[in-house]
Amino acid sequence: MDASRRGVVVLALTAAGAAPGAALPATINRTSDAIPSPINVARGRPVAFDPAPDYRYCTDPDDAHQLTDGEYVSGCLWTQKGCVGWNRARPAIITIDLGRTEPLGGVSFSTAAGTAGVEWPQALYLLASDDGTTWSEIGELISMARIHGEPPASGYAVHRFRTDALRASGRHVAFVLSTAVYGFVDEIEIYRGGEGPLPSPPDGGRFRDLRAYYRERIVGQFAAARIASDARAVLALADAAGLPDDVRHRVRSEMMAAMSDAGSLRLAAWPAGFQAVLPIHELHRRVFRSQAAVWRASGRNAPIVRAAGPWDPLEVVHPIPLPGPNAIDMSLLRGERRAAALNISNPADDEIELVLSVEGLPGGANPAWIRVHEVAWTDTNQGVPVAAALPPAPRTANGYSLAIPSGMTRQVWLDIGSEDVPPGEHRGVIRFAGAAGLDDVPLRIRVSRLAFPDRPTLHLGGWDYTDADAWYEVTPANRDAVIAHLRERFVDSPWATSAVLARGIHSDDGGMTAPPDTSRFDAWVDRWPDARQYCVYAAAGARFDRFAPRTPAFAVAVGDWIRFWAHHAATRGVLPEQLMLLLVDEPSTPEQDALILAWAEAIRSAGTGVRLFEDPLHIDPAKEADPAMLAACDVLCLHRPRFLHRESYRRFYVERRPPGAELAFYSCNGPVRLLDPYAYHRLQAWSCWKYGATGSYFWAFGDSGGASSWNEYVSTRFPYVPFFIDPAGVTPGKHMEAIREGVQDYEYLVLLRKAIESAERGPSPPVVLARAKALLAGAPDRVLGTPTVESLSWAAVKDRSVADRIRAEILDALEALDGF
Repeated sequence: MDASRRGVVVLALTAAGAAPGAALPATINRTSDAIPSPINVARGRPVAFDPAPDYRYCTDPDDAHQLTDGEYVSGCLWTQKGCVGWNRARPAIITIDLGRTEPLGGVSFSTAAGTAGVEWPQALYLLASDDGTTWSEIGELISMARIHGEPPASGYAVHRFRTDALRASGRHVAFVLSTAVYGFVDEIEIYRGGEGPLPSPPDGGRFRDLRAYYRERIVGQFAAARIASDARAVLALADAAGLPDDVRHRVRSEMMAAMSDAGSLRLAAWPAGFQAVLPIHELHRRVFRSQAAVWRASGRNAPIVRAAGPWDPLEVVHPIPLPGPNAIDMSLLRGERRAAALNISNPADDEIELVLSVEGLPGGANPAWIRVHEVAWTDTNQGVPVAAALPPAPRTANGYSLAIPSGMTRQVWLDIGSEDVPPGEHRGVIRFAGAAGLDDVPLRIRVSRLAFPDRPTLHLGGWDYTDADAWYEVTPANRDAVIAHLRERFVDSPWATSAVLARGIHSDDGGMTAPPDTSRFDAWVDRWPDARQYCVYAAAGARFDRFAPRTPAFAVAVGDWIRFWAHHAATRGVLPEQLMLLLVDEPSTPEQDALILAWAEAIRSAGTGVRLFEDPLHIDPAKEADPAMLAACDVLCLHRPRFLHRESYRRFYVERRPPGAELAFYSCNGPVRLLDPYAYHRLQAWSCWKYGATGSYFWAFGDSGGASSWNEYVSTRFPYVPFFIDPAGVTPGKHMEAIREGVQDYEYLVLLRKAIESAERGPSPPVVLARAKALLAGAPDRVLGTPTVESLSWAAVKDRSVADRIRAEILDALEALDGF
């Protein structure tokens, strides 16, 4: 899959292909219209972009002229050609050449947001230069413009971020724009400053690389925003809690001070290895200590522990949880792993350090088959903190060390395995040392006499491209750790780039005269010695070497090429049918369909048994897709979010898919941390079962957005990797654990089907068999039909316990059928 043209449906947007603003109010809310009229020295001046504007509804060849032509568009901004727009450019850099060094008194930046997933800019940095090479920092416009009013919190609006308080000079002015997804600008004006000597360059620092400048500055911008946002939330919590006036006034005073102090962090120096782990600064700790004060004033002074749904989202600012029944009850097949969770809230004024111990279970105190993780809070580029990272809790002599900052809730993740646990019911307890008032948590773990298979049935992959030395954020330094992490979680279908299937040298008639180098393919297979499928994005182009499709030389060349690789793969123990090629990524046009068909015909004529995989993305396949192209594919991998939400796409592949074609599902939405690990990741396997799909794929097991997963602030695109990756290695994440549990859920259904088939051949009790059949028939709809489960956002309210309840019923049915 090619990241540059994935069929991404961006989370929280109406649709990737739908123009934002398709449904606008009749009256547009326009703010900051009363703009003074100083001399605009940017009028008609040359403009440069990095990267080039790419939002298709407004981009045209005149973008550079339109940005400074003095004409403001009317109507929905991003559907007008007079507007300039970007989709997921982080940052977008605009530079304007004023023609000579000018005194700079102010600027105006006209944009719009408030509907269809378009948000106001996160930051807009201003820099000036005399030579266009060395830049001096002027300031950050979003903050400077607040004196003239804020844009509305909701609803479509056009707003001009402006300032008349600049005291700088320069010939070149740069605007460095950071947005969550989309960025638009209608017009930029730069106002000449007052008469007199030109101001000296600002002392904010000199920079030669504007992208490096952005990476340095954006951390402070996001950190300040995170702290201010949480301070506002704590203030609202205090106001809503009905607290005594003295407590409420004290919290208000502290939070107003925190919001004010946070502004100083925008230009602070941050260490190169900064991680956006909460609390991100001592000032942030002050905010959470105020939340602890609210909790204490609400009547709770001692820490609270509660069993929690492992897939439910957590809020970083929330009312104090009420004490309730606490217990963890888990049923497992022998040999699988499942997750459970506890939440511990600390209302004390200081951080508490606990030691958690697991007692009373097979294997002695703190048995190795229960892995304890301390869930880390991380902030995202969208400004939504999530508790998704699962670093192992530090081991001590008596258990596991946990640190819970004042006023925060720390989740503890239990990765419970049953590989070496005897069948039966086992009861134990989780205890805490180091803080008074924390109750023990009872554990009941039932391990079945039935075993989970060594290799589950459902194929799993994620465009990891681990054949390459460096691809996205997978590097030689962390590649082995990435592969080990994926293999442990049932990934059996690794992906490689087209470079693993080099083409060799061919004569003019297409015949291969010199074989290709096999070293890259061999190294890739060595890294994945037990894969069941070896998937290659072949990137089929308009020619093979110099040969055009459907010419005799093309057929000969492609045939020789694929026969060579099928034979070589067999020498490495890879059967031809284990080799699977994606020819064209996400085809949706007649031209792409024709190209796939031409390559497919040449490959099939070679008679190797190599399989063809396509991920078609036609909106209405019945009208748009070439039936011959679809019939030429062995595997049709369907875009699950589109399948769930677009009737024409779903109906076609349910009712009219080509006979003999296998189905698979893939998902490629982002950003990953805002997606629901339950609905998006785990339940994809349930969709596979319901519709007879044999494979499940996710974009992408190596793409963390151009940055460490621990610091999304500096990411340059959406992150997709469902675990946490950085140059040093890999840390488990909830979203990847949900994928593993989904594969195991699918296997439960496979086992139940096999058990029913076996029982039908023997003397099984009719009532038991009938119940098992009804369970198998109804389970997918019971899970996938849960209210709001088709919403893939983690923020959506839904019951995320249904799959586990159904799984427990299946385990009971398996044991009831066993022996008949």
